[in-house]
Amino acid sequence: MTQKTFSIYRIVVVMVLAATVSVSVNMGNWYWPLASMAASWILLHALRKRVKEVMIDERDHTMAGKASGLAMRVYLLLSVVSGMIIHVVSKDPAMFSIAATLLYSACFLMVLYAVFFKIYERKDKNA
Repeated sequence: MTQKTFSIYRIVVVMVLAATVSVSVNMGNWYWPLASMAASWILLHALRKRVKEVMIDERDHTMAGKASGLAMRVYLLLSVVSGMIIHVVSKDPAMFSIAATLLYSACFLMVLYAVFFKIYERKDKNA
């Protein structure tokens, strides 16, 4: 299978998934979207293995790492600054909840980054 054929299949799978999720949400079912997302993921994974062309190389991984690092830094900066401003300026309890959510999400992201960094550091030492 070529990469172009895989892209067409992927678009069709996404369209069917979107239709399935929207219909099942309107019907009030919560298990059909989960099942259809899992089935779509399995189908796309199986189709991706059949592609004979190179889809991702080392340069893509390097660019993805740089982009994710920058996205994380920007999110952390914006969430901490806006969370602190909302916390200091507003006296409304609802705004305090928003500020706490922003600040705790930033803390969670930093802890998650530290954990993954240590895991990859250990794997790199063992390799």
